[in-house]
Amino acid sequence: MIVTTAGRATSELVTKAKVVAEKYHLVYRVRNGVSVDAMKQQYHDDIVVVGKEQLFIAPKNSDKKLFFHPNMAMVRAKRIFNGNTDPLIEAARLKEGMSFLDCTLGLASDSIMASLAVGESGTVCGIEGNPLLFLLVTEGLTTCVSGNQYLDQAMRKIKTVNGDHFSYLLQAETNSFDVVYLDPMFHSTIPTSNGIQSIRGEALFTDVTTELIAEAKRVARKRVILKDHWTSTRFATLGFQQLKRKSSLFHYGVIEVKV
Repeated sequence: MIVTTAGRATSELVTKAKVVAEKYHLVYRVRNGVSVDAMKQQYHDDIVVVGKEQLFIAPKNSDKKLFFHPNMAMVRAKRIFNGNTDPLIEAARLKEGMSFLDCTLGLASDSIMASLAVGESGTVCGIEGNPLLFLLVTEGLTTCVSGNQYLDQAMRKIKTVNGDHFSYLLQAETNSFDVVYLDPMFHSTIPTSNGIQSIRGEALFTDVTTELIAEAKRVARKRVILKDHWTSTRFATLGFQQLKRKSSLFHYGVIEVKV
């Protein structure tokens, strides 16, 4: 990846872009009025564009721009604030003070909800294998202002890790998280899920294996949660109790861990 600034770069913005480049061990390039598309062609690389309010990523093999926004998390959080429930929080039985490991961070919508549920005394860690999405979501969680202080606090306290979740689980201590969560890219696409569609081209497709689930069960103190398309055979194959929801195209599966 290459880091540059938005079109009209002030000295403050240049400094900000250089800080981002140094943080992620990337190369900073002066924009010099060149278009982002021209930079992609010149350097044959993904471009991180740092703006005054936020940054975006222009993948070298796509004409789309990737921005971070809590989108669905804001909708889901509003329901919680209004006294309603959230399917993930219910499935994982998340409560104040618990620890939650999100093995498939993506754009962090589920981690944000988990962070709201476990509160200040709880912990949330999210693993993202794709370096583009890792940078995007890490910076977004740090800087995004949603207009709700509780949602902002929940985003700020999420720890992000760039790496392969299976390798992370292999190195994690036994019973080190209350809940281990997996949300792999669906084998069946859900057309209405805009958030998922926007990252499918950049997401890592790592299958859920029996070995992965065995490690997840070792690391989890209470339960392992799998989110998948409602028609998925992975629930039964891997030993999850499928929590069926008539109005939803995705379901959660639960494995209760006996400690």
